[in-house]
Amino acid sequence: MALIVSVVVTTFYREELLRRTLLSCMASRDVDLATVELIAVDGSPNASARETVAEIQAEAAKRGLTVRYIHEPLPGISPSRNAGINAAATDLVAFIDDDEEADPYWLSRMLACQSRYKADIALGPVFPMFEVEQAERDPFWRWFHTADTGLATGDIVARGCGTHNCLIVKHVCCIDDAPFDPAQGLTGGEDSRFFQGVRSRGGRLIWCADAVINEFIPASRTTWTFAWRRRLRENQLLLQWFLWSNPPQYFQVPLWMAIGLAQTLVFFPLALLCVAIHRPTAMKFGARVAGGIGKLIWFPGLTLIGYGISHRPAAA
Repeated sequence: MALIVSVVVTTFYREELLRRTLLSCMASRDVDLATVELIAVDGSPNASARETVAEIQAEAAKRGLTVRYIHEPLPGISPSRNAGINAAATDLVAFIDDDEEADPYWLSRMLACQSRYKADIALGPVFPMFEVEQAERDPFWRWFHTADTGLATGDIVARGCGTHNCLIVKHVCCIDDAPFDPAQGLTGGEDSRFFQGVRSRGGRLIWCADAVINEFIPASRTTWTFAWRRRLRENQLLLQWFLWSNPPQYFQVPLWMAIGLAQTLVFFPLALLCVAIHRPTAMKFGARVAGGIGKLIWFPGLTLIGYGISHRPAAA
């Protein structure tokens, strides 16, 4: 039976999480696994995931599922994404991250949504699963780590979202061999720029509300330092997004810098005021302060690094 869809998982020194991701894709329902290929793209310099993927390949072969391994030693997330999409044997390419689990009906619903609404890209929500029980109960962390537009299935996605839950029609969306900008491989934002390029060419980005993915959130990502740096970097990239537009929206940059200054001046005292009253609200205000500062120091040379450290990280 011919392949219909390729599922790409980029990974970087997270073998146990990768194993869980691949197994969740292998448990997909309402889709013939013989029409699916899983592609694990290992971005670690020493090909650390090779053995893990080999073990999964042996299990997948019993189910008639194709699992492929690709080693991409160039640093950063963009080369890994490009390697995965270029290696895909099909025109429909789905992306899921190596710290995520797919709902059993995720893939079938994404395929159905793409077909029904003639989407060039279908996107879906990502909900957190916390390592730390305290974070599970904390409304701030659930808010911070939830990626959900709130749109209904079939609605147009105007901006935002990422490749951690998407399905792409390759021949429409990828006009060259490097659809994800290698210059943003370490900072991130390559997916936003990719989606913006598809929109500028008239592509349809459609929301699929019931194609759910769950993301594992380790303790190391429920610290204030992590939240501050991530929100600051996201807003740096937001301002850069206006310059990626076709044509560039230069006038938006000073406007959003002014908004960033207002955010900083308004939410900083509110955060201090709420510290003793309601900590989750104080942290939300603090995250908005980080966003405001990110809008003020958005220049590419100052963008924080988000991906591709050169060594195996310490255990979380």
